[in-house]
Amino acid sequence: MADQFVTRTALALASCALATLTMGAHAQSSVTLYGTVDAGLVYSTNQQTTHADGHTDGHSNWQLAGGNLVPSRWGLMGSEDIGGGTTVNFTLENSLFTQNGALLQSGTLFNRNAWVGVANGSYGAITLGRQYDPFSDYLGAYASSNNWATLYGSHFGDVDNLNEAFNFNNSIKYISPSFGGFTAGALFSFGGVAGDFSQNRGWSLAANYANGPLALSAGYLQLHNPMQAALGGESAYIGDLSCANTDASYCELQNAQKVDIWGAGGSYAFERITVALSYTHTRYSQSQYFASTTQPQGATISFDIAELNTMWQFSPALQFGFAYIFNDAHPGDGSSTRIHQINLGTVYNLSKRTALYAVAIGQESSGAGLGIDASGGTRNLAQIPNLVNSDTDKQLAVLAGIRHNF
Repeated sequence: MADQFVTRTALALASCALATLTMGAHAQSSVTLYGTVDAGLVYSTNQQTTHADGHTDGHSNWQLAGGNLVPSRWGLMGSEDIGGGTTVNFTLENSLFTQNGALLQSGTLFNRNAWVGVANGSYGAITLGRQYDPFSDYLGAYASSNNWATLYGSHFGDVDNLNEAFNFNNSIKYISPSFGGFTAGALFSFGGVAGDFSQNRGWSLAANYANGPLALSAGYLQLHNPMQAALGGESAYIGDLSCANTDASYCELQNAQKVDIWGAGGSYAFERITVALSYTHTRYSQSQYFASTTQPQGATISFDIAELNTMWQFSPALQFGFAYIFNDAHPGDGSSTRIHQINLGTVYNLSKRTALYAVAIGQESSGAGLGIDASGGTRNLAQIPNLVNSDTDKQLAVLAGIRHNF
């Protein structure tokens, strides 16, 4: 009887220990469903319409749009503590159009993020899959479009990717631990094309410093064949430039052999006002926008873009923002087109998860002009990102909406 009692006691203790370990293991793992639903009404001026006889004119437009202040999306993220200060993490995330429920990129379930990796507080984090690059992560923090000005307030066509139109497939990304506020990151994306290692290949390097009210960032990004590698190709373009017009299809600017982007930025937070500055230099090599029978390879175009972004926290719930963006575009022929843009807006937080917003965006194009008309000449045609380009050198957009996080 004594032996049976000892055996039963040992089994009971072992069961309790196993149950405790199991509960501990479950407590160290988590999976979260999260997302954002965003929708608003957009009014814009001078949207270009091309008629059957080839002539164009401009008309104002009202439209319901989604994913304005923040992309409408849903996702799953999970983490498991495997001991020694190391966790295994994953994220699966997809964007959608709030106005009709369609996927942002047809045929891609998780078009924003689909990655898995390992993180350690002492050694950093490494992730593999479809993801964003550290250059755009760090520099994008200073852009008004990623804070309060909505996606319509991004830089012309998001040609410098601060609004993260590019996602990198087949990529490996490393982010270092913080050393006194300093972190660094690197990403390499395999092209995945047999026999041509450079096709669709991309890579990025960036560094970031954040300490108290001061933040500074700098980095570089390169991507081969950006239209095919990251923007869905010509038939399923998901970038910020409109492909709606035959005569002024700016989206072809990004149909290039390669894009190289350098950039630096910083911000300083005063008591209630935060001021951010950013500068990027973008170069698209052999852009097919300039292709012709005599120049089938296209031509190179570069963009120098500077933004001043100011944010005033009037109260814990109410924020105002003002931004000025200057863009100097230089095609290979040596001409210059200067694009001026002003963003003005406000965000009011109804709660921790719900906000109302209102934004006005004005743009003017001057100089040689980037718009190519049916006769082959150039015109100054403004285009607020994600809208159909204007039929004149000016365009205005006003929008208001609601954003809810869950």
